[in-house]
Amino acid sequence: MGNLDNILKKKLKSLGIARQVEAADVVERAQKELEKYIPKEDFEVISFNRGVLKVKVASSVVASEIQMRVQKIKEEIEEVKNIRVGQ
Repeated sequence: MGNLDNILKKKLKSLGIARQVEAADVVERAQKELEKYIPKEDFEVISFNRGVLKVKVASSVVASEIQMRVQKIKEEIEEVKNIRVGQ
């Protein structure tokens, strides 16, 4: 019998929802990672699709703070290849 992770991944793929589940997981992890540096009231992780994480921010100062931490976020969440920040 395979391990539980592989079984779940196969089932999600067969149901056609593997990408949506992965996206939700990445969004949640990115939200937690950014909250280490930025108050949660100042940003919202909107979506993740095909390696691109989209983040809505309250100000240009917050956008700059996120841009300074792009490399760290990419290291922590390997699925993230690019981050788009907007207001």
